[in-house]
Amino acid sequence: MIRAPKKVVTSVVVFGSLLCIGAHARADVTLAAPTDGPFGGWEVYTTGRVGAFVEVLRGDPIPQAYATVTDPNTGAVTVMQVHPVGDGGIRTGPTDPVLAPDGSSGQGSLGASRVRSGFLPNILAIGLRRQITERTRLDTFFSIWAATETINRRTFHANNPDVREAYLRFEGPAGSLLVGRALSLFSRGAVEIDFLYGHGWAVGNPAGFDEQGPTAGHIGYGVIAPVFVAGVVYATPKFHGLQLTAGYYDPATTVGIYWGRTKYGRPEAELAYDFASGNFKMHLFASGAWQKVYSLNLAQDAYGNNINEQPAADVIGGAGGARVEVGPVHLGIAGHRGRGLGVGYFLDGSDANFAKDTTHELRTFSGAYAQAQVVVNKFDFNAGWGVSWIDALDADKNPNWCGTPPAGMTTCGGFNTQTGTPLPSSSILKQQMGWSGVIVYHLMPNVHIAVDYFLSRVEWQQGEKQVVHSYNLGTTVNW
Repeated sequence: MIRAPKKVVTSVVVFGSLLCIGAHARADVTLAAPTDGPFGGWEVYTTGRVGAFVEVLRGDPIPQAYATVTDPNTGAVTVMQVHPVGDGGIRTGPTDPVLAPDGSSGQGSLGASRVRSGFLPNILAIGLRRQITERTRLDTFFSIWAATETINRRTFHANNPDVREAYLRFEGPAGSLLVGRALSLFSRGAVEIDFLYGHGWAVGNPAGFDEQGPTAGHIGYGVIAPVFVAGVVYATPKFHGLQLTAGYYDPATTVGIYWGRTKYGRPEAELAYDFASGNFKMHLFASGAWQKVYSLNLAQDAYGNNINEQPAADVIGGAGGARVEVGPVHLGIAGHRGRGLGVGYFLDGSDANFAKDTTHELRTFSGAYAQAQVVVNKFDFNAGWGVSWIDALDADKNPNWCGTPPAGMTTCGGFNTQTGTPLPSSSILKQQMGWSGVIVYHLMPNVHIAVDYFLSRVEWQQGEKQVVHSYNLGTTVNW
């Protein structure tokens, strides 16, 4: 999903770790519950999982756009890149063009396999909780995540753990208050659908295949994921099934040289409604997020002083959807839309986020997702579809168009205004569409065997396409 290896590692770790939906969704094992001494009344518990999957990819590599140029003096043939293809798609293997004997180049074909983590990595979590009063409880939680595979297929590399959560939460008659590092609120309902009805015990799209997992289910293909981040979050008590949750989070910036600064934290909120009657259950949700970002003010005078006040932009988005269960039949739908959001997770900072080579204007992102599940005895049969797309800017439709560039800009579209020489014009991501199918066999309540398939179809603004088939088989044990 992200072009640079470092970005891939960061994004995929975030993507795959999004499904810690909260303590209410976890079973746990009590380790100790002393009744006296300094820890009398406290309960120590653990939860986690271990799993691995064999993954096989077949299809197209990232599209190549190259031309052959012949030196008139020497006759030497050189392959030159016409324009780079922006972030997006399934990135694995070499990025050089495939050369034919006549010197022409093409996209080639993709074939690869790994043994790796699924939608969630290996997890070890420890919690400590106790009743403070009859109606008030304190819960602390700390979780460590680690992928099954090593980065870049290099087995000598250390497989470093990642601290995903570390928080404390008070619960009582007035609601709950969480302080620390936990999952944010924006679009978490869509990820819950993917976890519960799709890829909780499976793989999905093979994000970070060459680098390190976990994978990403439908994230980036109709689903934009929340992130794990430090914050303060309050949730009201449920009133006839209705609950409002609001959080103030550590601010985030897009990855890039321009929108690289913030001033204030990020507010997010989710309004949810639950209804159950007999074998019918329904969960409705709507969420929103806002983050103001500022430029680094690259414009300076001859003395090195900043010329203009730093421009600012609003990253803003809304998301919503529903889960409905009628006996063994489960259905979830979700969607999102907003400016500067990113493809896979909030503010992911890919080159699709803003027009970094022209006006730096934030692009608008949208997504639609549908997931179905049928439970038959020990089997789950899951099928999903989703699409994420990006609205093209005027600068994208005409790469030589500038409009009014920000102060200090030296490039305009595919043209360097300082030297007068043409520059390669990057083909920006247009949309990512995915289809998925999963069969899960629950050998025991905590032992799960899954086979799944994911079809990725990705398009870029200048017509490039990539189709990749992902086949997966593996098992997970959880507690």
